Amino acid sequence: MQITFLGHAGFVVETAGAIVVMDPWLTSRGAFDSAWMQLPRNHHLAPLVREKLETPGKERYLYISHEHKDHFDPEFLATVQRRDFTVLVPKFHRSELQDVFAKYGCKRVIACEDAREIPIKGGYIKLFVSEQGTNRDSAVMVRGDNQCFLNLNDCKLHDRMVRIVSEEGPIDVFSAQFSGAIWHPTCYEYAPETYAAISLKKRDSKFEAVARALEQVQPRAYIAAAGPACFLDPTQFHLNFEKVNIFPSATQLFDFMRKRLPDAATAYLEPMPGDVLDVRSLEFVSLSPERVTPENLEQYLRDYAARQEHVFRERRRNMLRAEVDEIHERLRVELQRKLDLLDLHERVGMPLYVELTELPEKLLRVDFKGRRVDVVPEIRESVRYTMKASAADIVRVLDRKLNWEDFLLSFRLRLSRNPDVYEPVLHGFLGVEIEDMREFCEGIRSTEAQRERTVVDVGGKRFSIQRFCPHQGADLSGGWVEEGRYLVCPRHRWQFDMRDGGRCTQNNSSLCAEPAPERESEKAEKPAAPVPEAQARV
Repeated sequence: MQITFLGHAGFVVETAGAIVVMDPWLTSRGAFDSAWMQLPRNHHLAPLVREKLETPGKERYLYISHEHKDHFDPEFLATVQRRDFTVLVPKFHRSELQDVFAKYGCKRVIACEDAREIPIKGGYIKLFVSEQGTNRDSAVMVRGDNQCFLNLNDCKLHDRMVRIVSEEGPIDVFSAQFSGAIWHPTCYEYAPETYAAISLKKRDSKFEAVARALEQVQPRAYIAAAGPACFLDPTQFHLNFEKVNIFPSATQLFDFMRKRLPDAATAYLEPMPGDVLDVRSLEFVSLSPERVTPENLEQYLRDYAARQEHVFRERRRNMLRAEVDEIHERLRVELQRKLDLLDLHERVGMPLYVELTELPEKLLRVDFKGRRVDVVPEIRESVRYTMKASAADIVRVLDRKLNWEDFLLSFRLRLSRNPDVYEPVLHGFLGVEIEDMREFCEGIRSTEAQRERTVVDVGGKRFSIQRFCPHQGADLSGGWVEEGRYLVCPRHRWQFDMRDGGRCTQNNSSLCAEPAPERESEKAEKPAAPVPEAQARV
């Protein structure tokens, strides 16, 4: 088996029986309205990937993990001429990927359920699908030539790793996301010290999740992929050089791992786009001449930004007041349509204020309990959530050139909330498409309806808790303990305080923790193992 790294979360895996191209993000226009660019740049690999997909011989597969545009690149895929290959996509409730590829003209499209196995010569491809409401993702495993590669990309399967390894057997090479990929705290108006503290906590939490996955998988090698993009828009370029944020480098990750797992036998690899790894020997049989290091990174980014300057120059334009007024009204209608379909609107106890930067005197006030969107001249409440963006950026959502989640991931907005507490319904209201709003609400209800309980040992005491996380249903029996009191969800690392009835430290959700008596019948339940204090990450 050979693995060619394509940059970001992209790979080409070649075995004696098949070629599997995974998440090729190669367009020179980046993703999320060009806010994210590949780091290191990889656009030069487009001809190589087209050749792999178009050349007859072995059975060829294109795998797309989910809809995010740093994984699903329609612009590049449109350049592939010969399409006699098979497309593998996860079978989500929302059929967007299936619908797109049904029109693509390829050999066949296989929409895979969770753990669906696709046989290839001398092995198989298997997809693992994760879907909670509108949060959709998948991971892929390729086994062939008596070797195995498991690519988690962004998929949060950390509560399933033990079961996957026990069912699938040894894994030679493993890859999983180690960098943040969310708009919190990047887009929030925090004091610098607060921003740094939140970022550090989230960064170390992500590192800890990777460390635990490595403990469970015990691969021969870990490839640092699905890592940070870079930000070349002049208005965002400073994000590349923040001292602390949620976009760490592989160097920082490896430093953490060597301290956290000092005795691990896993090799830590940071390939450049175009590098080819031989899985049997764990040697690179081909290396790209372009190497990015901590020492040359700043100059590399400045040169990269100069090459891409035309992309952002083309985005800029001035708007007439009449056009801004029209966008303002379209936005009001869009928010009202969302609100009309938000069945859980009464759970949101604060208003949302939306401001177009060109019209600061005409705020849109979303009243969730009253289920109406009004135009007001100013913010009335101290308890509120706010969003600010330009009409030129918002109109791209209204014109359906990008969806709401893509817009949020573009980081071209500013947010604030008081109190600074995560509100899942309001968060979903912002990021979910109109057609997905009812499904989003049903997903929350479905998660809340899971009442199965388990027993965990925290701080030397036994507690009976709800087994599944109230956020997105992760199995908490695979969680861990920090500081002798917090049970941590393995999927999103939410902390639940066992000294406070299992209440979440981030919001008002709870595991409804109760003291559990020591009984023989309960000892069959495997508790979450406490973490030594030296290894705990807050």
